[in-house]
Amino acid sequence: MKKLIGLLFLLPLLFASCASNKGTVKMIVASQQGDCVGVAPQKCLLVKKGTDTNWTFFYNQIEGFQYEPGYEYVLEVKEEKVENVPADASSLKYILVKEVSKTPAVSEGLPESVKSAVPNYQWGGHVLRIAEENIGRGAAKGKMSVTVLEVLVTSSETDEFKDGDTIHCELVASPKVMPIVGREYVFKAKDMHPAHALGVYMLETDVQDLVR
Repeated sequence: MKKLIGLLFLLPLLFASCASNKGTVKMIVASQQGDCVGVAPQKCLLVKKGTDTNWTFFYNQIEGFQYEPGYEYVLEVKEEKVENVPADASSLKYILVKEVSKTPAVSEGLPESVKSAVPNYQWGGHVLRIAEENIGRGAAKGKMSVTVLEVLVTSSETDEFKDGDTIHCELVASPKVMPIVGREYVFKAKDMHPAHALGVYMLETDVQDLVR
């Protein structure tokens, strides 16, 4: 009898737990938006929802989510049905439950129409300084080391900086060519930090070739 009473006591808690997860879905949001057409031309998020493996245009808004280009997000989102929906509106609404991760990245596998808009972060430059920096924060403090170059730009294929600018860049773990201070190289980066204290700061930078 005691076991039965205990089970009856636990049942409402079990149902409440199930109900709290009902209607939530995992969503990956790409680092770029794409041009799309709803009621009018607009910018749409590109997302992978649930177990999807391909990016799709997302025409809705996610309440409580602040999107910043240049980052790939993993979200937990609540999906709710909307009653009495206007003809030109979605029958679903989405509410942010949790931002699981926000990672500086250039998302891979994007539609061709979006890929064409990806900036070409390639330039030539003299290496002014090489330093080992720690980028770990919190529990990771002192455990995440990267090589950061200070570079004087001599040629640029991007509008983000020009000849004569001094920029900083984080090297990939194993660059094609190991740079030396005082020499000139061709560099290529995957992305640019949106607002770094040092100014123009390139991420995941590879050294393509030695110029001189």
